[in-house]
Amino acid sequence: MHPPSPGGVRYAPMPSQAERSLLRAVSARRMMADVRRLAAWVRLSGSADEAKAFDHVETTLRELGLEVRRYSHPALISLPGPARLRLPGRGGRWLRAITHSFAVSTPPEGLVGDLVDLGAGEPAGRLDGAIALVDGLAGPPRVRQLEAAGAIGAVFVNPDNLHEMIVSPVWGSPSAESIANLPKLVAVSVRQRDGERLRERLRAGETTTRIEARVDTGWRDTPLLTADLAPGRPSTGRSADHFVLFSGHVDSWHRGAMDNGSANALQLEMARLLAARRGRLRRGVRFAFWSGHSHGRYSGSSWYADNHWAELHRNAVLHLNVDSPGGRDADNLADAPTMAETWASAAEAIREVAGQELGRHRISRFGDQSFWGVGLPSLFVSLSSQPTGGLGWWWHTPADTPDKLDPAHLRRDAQIYALVLWRWLTARTLPLDYREVVAELREELDLLGSSFDVAPALAALDRMSAAAERLASLATRAARSPRLAGAVDDALVRIGRELTPVLYTRAGPFDQDPALPVGYLPGLQPARAFEQLDPDACNHVLIGLTRERNRLVHALETAAAIAEAVG
Repeated sequence: MHPPSPGGVRYAPMPSQAERSLLRAVSARRMMADVRRLAAWVRLSGSADEAKAFDHVETTLRELGLEVRRYSHPALISLPGPARLRLPGRGGRWLRAITHSFAVSTPPEGLVGDLVDLGAGEPAGRLDGAIALVDGLAGPPRVRQLEAAGAIGAVFVNPDNLHEMIVSPVWGSPSAESIANLPKLVAVSVRQRDGERLRERLRAGETTTRIEARVDTGWRDTPLLTADLAPGRPSTGRSADHFVLFSGHVDSWHRGAMDNGSANALQLEMARLLAARRGRLRRGVRFAFWSGHSHGRYSGSSWYADNHWAELHRNAVLHLNVDSPGGRDADNLADAPTMAETWASAAEAIREVAGQELGRHRISRFGDQSFWGVGLPSLFVSLSSQPTGGLGWWWHTPADTPDKLDPAHLRRDAQIYALVLWRWLTARTLPLDYREVVAELREELDLLGSSFDVAPALAALDRMSAAAERLASLATRAARSPRLAGAVDDALVRIGRELTPVLYTRAGPFDQDPALPVGYLPGLQPARAFEQLDPDACNHVLIGLTRERNRLVHALETAAAIAEAVG
């Protein structure tokens, strides 16, 4: 969670006349037409039907006059095939099951083992040769845990609907170093009622079961498309080449009307509206459409980060992501994820469009967040959610069809994106507030400081705090000075390049962390358990903590120097 804003609650200004005109122009009818078109195809990564969806996107963007580039790149894609599970006991019937991307296929004769019921808990001991029965959705952390305990298979008990999932912890296509981390476990999911049938057999003393599952994992050529809308009145200096990266994935589970057809429709609507207002834009926007999100663990956005690193590092000012907007009953906007420095711009847009207050929910390691190493500030993945959380019972199921969208919600979500985009593209200086980062980081260091000496980092943070205050003051003055505005913009971008990789990654600028939960300031998180370790372990951990503290101090001092040089 982010701490309170240093200056207290920020109240948004009323939308300008240009902003009100933009919001009125957002069309649910156009977006729903695009959703229905995209949902006509089952868009498996690298498939012919996915290519047809990319064709529709490309044609639309070219007709709007955007500069379109379409790529084809290899990606390791994993497509689940048929799966079933046999009830334990003599004459046990087969239960319907699904397997998951990057799970292991069984031998032709199936996988046989004894079921061990873990429920929602963790293994109490070794599971060598066993098949674990566990509650919840399949995912990398649980699969890794079961593998480490010696299990040969896992049966996940879903709620009433079976949800397609991906169980690899490798972010993007694996390298020679990370390929060893691909799953080695057979993993399937069954419905709640079938989970109860399995547990009834276990209570009766019947444990031996058989799983049959096929997963097609291999390298495929996958598409990726970008479309640039250049500004009509660019900012001065180096910031003239700045752009917002606005991304969403095209590949889908089943028809994927909400996930992610509604997002692609929203992107196309933003392209229509902004192309008609190009003359007002100070910065460009790059629309990006990924494959390999659902079946390649973000292989498309990861490939783009690798192969366009230098340009992104030079000129991208924000990664704005859109995933699954406009869902039926998706009334909650308070939980949308942001970074501290991007929270205010998001909160203002949500308040003005929908009258809701955005909470402080730090963005986490999910979605196509492949650009933290590059140093890009991030904003949003999923914007709206169900009142009880999540994206709806139809998420990742065959029921994700156009009727699961609420056109009014889709228009509302699109208006929020429109307002955010407009302000990032037209503001004299970027709406980034690194005072928020200072406050958030100070809170985290205060927690870690009870176990580990963070005094050098706090001293560097004090310097950064003063520099951030000074930069915010200069940003206010920059409204009357194009030269100063360009210098402030350049500094804001460069500060993010220094801080974001340290605050959000262990791997740093040029690699990807695993697709596993990671804490804020991840390199220093071992300090939380430092005092509970034995002396030998403390010495080992202390070496790593000291190096990570040096990394943070260097980033803070470099960022402060960048801010201090503006004037």
